[in-house]
Amino acid sequence: MGNANYKASRILANMIDGLVMFVLFVAICITPTIIFIRDMSSGHFFINELIWLILSGVASILVWVLYLSLTTLIFKNATLGMRIMRLVFVKAGVGDLSFAKLFFRQLIIVVCFIFSLGFTVIFDPISLIYSENSRNFYDIFASTKVVSVHDSF
Repeated sequence: MGNANYKASRILANMIDGLVMFVLFVAICITPTIIFIRDMSSGHFFINELIWLILSGVASILVWVLYLSLTTLIFKNATLGMRIMRLVFVKAGVGDLSFAKLFFRQLIIVVCFIFSLGFTVIFDPISLIYSENSRNFYDIFASTKVVSVHDSF
C-alpha cells in the first residue's frame, strides 16, 4: 500500500472511530444536558442536575476509553475503524504488543482530545500527513505504530 493510501486509510479509520465515539457521547450526555438547560432556562437550578451532567461527561470519557481498548482486544490490535480499513497496531520495537500498551495508547488519545478541547481532531490528521514515519504523538508515547494488514505479513 502506498504511503498516501496508507495515510488516507488511517485518517478514514480515525474518522470512523471518532463518529462512533461521538454517537456514544451524545447517547450518554444528551438527556442530562437537555434537563440541565431546561431547568436553567426556567430558573429552577438544582445542584444534583449539574452533578448528573458532570458524571455523564465522565462516564462518556470512560466509555470512550473502554470502546477503544475493548475493540483493540476484540479485533486483535485494531479498532473498528482500523478493522474496516484493514490496519493493525504493532509494537514499534521488537517483541509482542501487550494490552496494557494498547490501553495506554488509547488513554493518551482520549486525554489529548479532552485537554486540547477537541482540536486533536484537526491536528491529528495534519501531524500524520506531515510525519515522515507515519506515527502520531500517541504512537511515539506508547511505542506503537499502525501498519496495513497487507504490509504486516
